[in-house]
Amino acid sequence: MIIHGWARNAPSLTLPENVGFHVGRNTPYKYVVVNIHYLSILKNDYSGNQLIMTRKPLTYHAGVMLGGSGRIYLQPKTNSIRTPFSCQYNGPPISIFAVRVHAHQWGRVNSLYRVRKGEISQIVKGDPQWPQSFYPLASPVDIQNNDYVIGQCVYDNTEDRVVTVGSTHRDEMCNVYSMYSYDSTIQSSNRKTMNSPPIQMCWDNAFSSIARLIPADSEIPPLKPPEISGAPSGPHAHSEHGMYIRIQSANDDSSYEDYIDEVENMRHRNNEVDHFDINKILSQIGLPEYEYVDAQNYDYLLPNHVTYGKGRTVKLHNAKLMSSDLYTNVEIWPDVKSLPAQLGEVGGIALNNANNELVVFHRGSRNWESKYFDEYRFRNEVYGPIEDDVLIHVDTRTGQTKYRWGAKMFYMPHGLTIDHEGNFWLTDVAMHQVLMFQPNNLTHPALTVGEKFRSGAGSSRLCRPADIAVMKNGDFFVADGYCNSRIIKFNRKGEYLMEWGSSMTRKVDSDGFPLPNEWNIVHSIALNENAQLLCGADRENFRIQCFNLTTGEFLRQIRVEKKDKIGAIYAIEFVPKANGTILFAVTGGVQTSNKKVYMVDASTGDILTSFDSNPHLISPHDITVSANAREIYVGELASSPANALHKFELSKHTDLPTETFNRRFNINDKNFRISVIIMAAFAVPVLASVIIGCIIRIRNLRKTNRLNAFLDDVKSRDTSYNSALGGWMNRRKGFSRLEQYSDGENEPLDTNVGDDSNNNSGNEPITVKVKQQPAALNNKKDTVQFQIAENL
Repeated sequence: MIIHGWARNAPSLTLPENVGFHVGRNTPYKYVVVNIHYLSILKNDYSGNQLIMTRKPLTYHAGVMLGGSGRIYLQPKTNSIRTPFSCQYNGPPISIFAVRVHAHQWGRVNSLYRVRKGEISQIVKGDPQWPQSFYPLASPVDIQNNDYVIGQCVYDNTEDRVVTVGSTHRDEMCNVYSMYSYDSTIQSSNRKTMNSPPIQMCWDNAFSSIARLIPADSEIPPLKPPEISGAPSGPHAHSEHGMYIRIQSANDDSSYEDYIDEVENMRHRNNEVDHFDINKILSQIGLPEYEYVDAQNYDYLLPNHVTYGKGRTVKLHNAKLMSSDLYTNVEIWPDVKSLPAQLGEVGGIALNNANNELVVFHRGSRNWESKYFDEYRFRNEVYGPIEDDVLIHVDTRTGQTKYRWGAKMFYMPHGLTIDHEGNFWLTDVAMHQVLMFQPNNLTHPALTVGEKFRSGAGSSRLCRPADIAVMKNGDFFVADGYCNSRIIKFNRKGEYLMEWGSSMTRKVDSDGFPLPNEWNIVHSIALNENAQLLCGADRENFRIQCFNLTTGEFLRQIRVEKKDKIGAIYAIEFVPKANGTILFAVTGGVQTSNKKVYMVDASTGDILTSFDSNPHLISPHDITVSANAREIYVGELASSPANALHKFELSKHTDLPTETFNRRFNINDKNFRISVIIMAAFAVPVLASVIIGCIIRIRNLRKTNRLNAFLDDVKSRDTSYNSALGGWMNRRKGFSRLEQYSDGENEPLDTNVGDDSNNNSGNEPITVKVKQQPAALNNKKDTVQFQIAENL
């Protein structure tokens, strides 16, 4: 049973004089569990609860009565839905002095009344959207034998679905906790023992006729007390379980929320107070078992990220694990004179499979301006297609243009991907289409997804698609990002398979950022099939979100900068031939003061390093990485060819670790000291044996020298073996040393293998281990056939 609770911004509660909860061996409360839960890090926070224990008997004992109902059925789009509850009290007089109300996001007001001899009196009327704490009453309300206690919860269901009672944030609850005092010396016929509280539950509507006495004004929420400092009211002020006031989140730290809700829901099901097994509750909601530890400082065990349960994490920007000068800008690349004069805003870039050509998808003389659009509709009748060749192939070594194509075919180029078969996948935000061209036919697309110039949602239309990621089996993902805020999966024939993602709800999570799987422009996506990862650049939310590519289950989100530093993420890409999960990202946008390239371990969210270019990046829009991560390319929304493309190379004579270890050795660590002692114990006898062996060898050497001198007198011979030690050292003469070399298999990003400026197809992998997580999501089975060319 909850015996106390306090939330930030709520007034404090001090028990009345000579009142306390009776805890101990012969009481209902065998032990007290104290939980202080922070949903965000607060500076200068000194809040807490003072728990005073005494062996001195008190005149009055305290108890808590839980009133509420499990009969909740909220019709969609319906307001002022009542769920009454009632009971009749049988016991010694009790005095209610504090009340806590609880409901979820649809709750408007919870109320409690006393009915005595046909007259109804209000005990409390509380707003469940306030910090959920025990609020002291202006004056105590007494309940006597045969009084009726009635109450209700009022809801406004704004959803398009029915909401029922349940243990998650998608369900509702109706709770009114009344804290009371009573004279412990008075016996009652309904009390099991002398020490048990007179009443603990007032559940469901046992006396419905009495409950009809609840007045009509019970639906009106109370005015906010002045003691609730800074607490907003209304539907967006709800802070479940009252940790602090903030905008309500539909996924508030789900581990903690689901745990507390399950505790209350189990109480509802049992209709009585029980001694709940914590691990049973954790198992019920799918969380690992919890072990209590002795009361001592375990701060070093705390993670450096916010945990969402089941492996879902939000990694905060931490210290760089690698040098910031890992990559250097190649200042003489590209050959600007060979680039077309019309090369302007770069939508997408990609390396071909041989890594000897950088393909650039640009907008020619056209810029993305409002004049080209009537909302989402492109004004084709006025402007038509771009006259220039919008795809150019640039030699990665010389920087010279090798080939151009794509004139009069595109209207507003954006994303570019080259798959394992060398096909070109392109998105055009004006056409609202994805087009795939095979390398042997660059005049007509082999596959088209979406309807030309017709924006929309559903399974047959797109709205300003931003990027594509293609699997080895031909299935592909589309970042339908500017209007629809979703990621869609299609099979190789262009048939719709599934999707996930939603637009912004303006709700935030415990870290102050939007909820997982909400998007504010899905601007870029990256695929790692070995790790079963699909990550997306949530551009205007300044984060990367990663999902299981098979099921679409959210796994983690990554921020490349601290919260106080804006970092709009424009593009991401995995290292193509890496055994691990190295991901490169680039930030951009006018709101980002310092645009940089970031190297991220997507399996953990660690920011390994970041770097800038010289001169600085101005408007980066896309990024691509060579197969062995020796070279990185960035395309910009530039006004001239001179600033459109950047090339970064791995710095020479730089050693990189093949794996990133989070643990740091500490000489004060107990295990480390034990290891040193064990090594010393083995080293001492070995060293002694070596010394003894050397002494014996020296003595034998002296005998041998005397023997050699004697032999020299007897017979003249080659003296190259006049030293027994020397002969022993040279007895292997004539054999060549076995040549030892490394094939680079375990040397990722090794710069000492030689100058490999154009040999980008090496197979040195980056080996960062990945721990895959199981996932589950209901796939959408709607199948829509898109236009496919006959030669596909």
